[in-house]
Amino acid sequence: MFFKRFIGCPTVMKETSSSACLCQFVSCRSSSRRLLQWILDTRPSELPKDPETKLWYERGYCTRFDLLFPFLTTSLMLLDVAFDLKVAITHYCRGDIAWASLTIAFALVSLVSINIVSANWFLEDQRSFKMEIMSKNGLAIKRWFYVCHVFLCGGLLRCCQIFRTVRLIRRKKTQSPGDKERFRLYIAQLQDSSALGVLEAFMEEAPQVSLQLYIMLRRRSFDPASYEDLTVALSIPKSLVLFSFNLLIYARYIRLADRESHQLKWLCLGALFFFLWRLFMLASRILALALFASCSRRYVFVVVGIHFLVSYVLLWRQECEYFESQPIKQKFFRCAIAYVHVFCFFPLEGKDTRRFGYPYYVLVLIENIVMVTWWTFVTTEYSLQFKIAMVLAECLTFFTGIVSLTLFYRCFHPSAASAREELDAGPRFSTLKIMYKRAQWERREHKKEISTVTAMNNQTFDHEGKDVLSADTIL
Repeated sequence: MFFKRFIGCPTVMKETSSSACLCQFVSCRSSSRRLLQWILDTRPSELPKDPETKLWYERGYCTRFDLLFPFLTTSLMLLDVAFDLKVAITHYCRGDIAWASLTIAFALVSLVSINIVSANWFLEDQRSFKMEIMSKNGLAIKRWFYVCHVFLCGGLLRCCQIFRTVRLIRRKKTQSPGDKERFRLYIAQLQDSSALGVLEAFMEEAPQVSLQLYIMLRRRSFDPASYEDLTVALSIPKSLVLFSFNLLIYARYIRLADRESHQLKWLCLGALFFFLWRLFMLASRILALALFASCSRRYVFVVVGIHFLVSYVLLWRQECEYFESQPIKQKFFRCAIAYVHVFCFFPLEGKDTRRFGYPYYVLVLIENIVMVTWWTFVTTEYSLQFKIAMVLAECLTFFTGIVSLTLFYRCFHPSAASAREELDAGPRFSTLKIMYKRAQWERREHKKEISTVTAMNNQTFDHEGKDVLSADTIL
């Protein structure tokens, strides 16, 4: 009865069941629509008149969901650490101290590295004009921030900073002079947080999946009714999903900061196929490595070493804009990217990556076929049914990853309209080059001195060569 009065339906003593269901359906639909509008309510509600501010408003506006997103990210971080700790305890209780130590080591090294990089970025921000913007908005960097990093809480601190920035933006119901700086600050915070997530993906999630899958294959037994076996098994899809999700987040946020790029929306087929591409290609690669390592532990390092050298040669031909005046650091950076290529495609250049993508995926396909074939014919500890299942899983994951990659770039890429024009000259993995570096904040009075040529080539912010790991160069 309340719903009928709420939507204006007349009250009668007798009515058919169909009319009652119709009223309830209309009521629920209208209530859901109002709830969705309330969640997606944007602030400031007025569209800025200044073209420059309007550009950043369309990329950095905040809804009530954006208030919730830092808490979701924090929850995922805590659950990830707790799950890894539980897996390590499971191995320890079984007497596998070596596996428990490696599980903890992967998680700990990743946490330490992330907090070192995060603290270094805070130091850089304090030396730049960005600090003045943050101080003006009550978001200044304090000394106790670095204490949080000592206790490995830098990621949580950055989530809190993002939440405070969203609240600050949403308090402004009308236009104000500092809107553009706040929008840019919010986008820069999202970039930094997502870049740290990418670092975690390659330093923890990918190695963790490889380790746990290798352990399960070495044990040669799995009992679904066993809580310990189930815990280890669930850690594998958990790490795979977090790996792909971190890359998807970075892909979206790095595009927010580039005024020339098209945006990658959360709820779109492009985001879905990007996620599936990363998920299944990583699953295929790690499955092949784990199967091969289960029967030839020493030779797997030979395969990885050969792949590392070939990847380094391919990367040597690509232009690298990081550490241009420091050749030694640039070589180490290329080595780090070559390590990343052990798991997924990760070029230094963002233009015409077809010439690097084709050789990479052909090499990965050949390596996977050789490793899985070797495991199939050499090992004798597994049944024929299990071998067939693993071969089919390898084929399906690789095929699904390639299909998702093709659909993403052919049909659902954010810049699909311009990409179709480029396809006339031949298929490409990317039609867009983005500068993946942290933002350099310069004072307003210096902006007038920028030349016309520089302004035409300017990306989202003015960039400086800092060593930020690029997870999405081919987006």
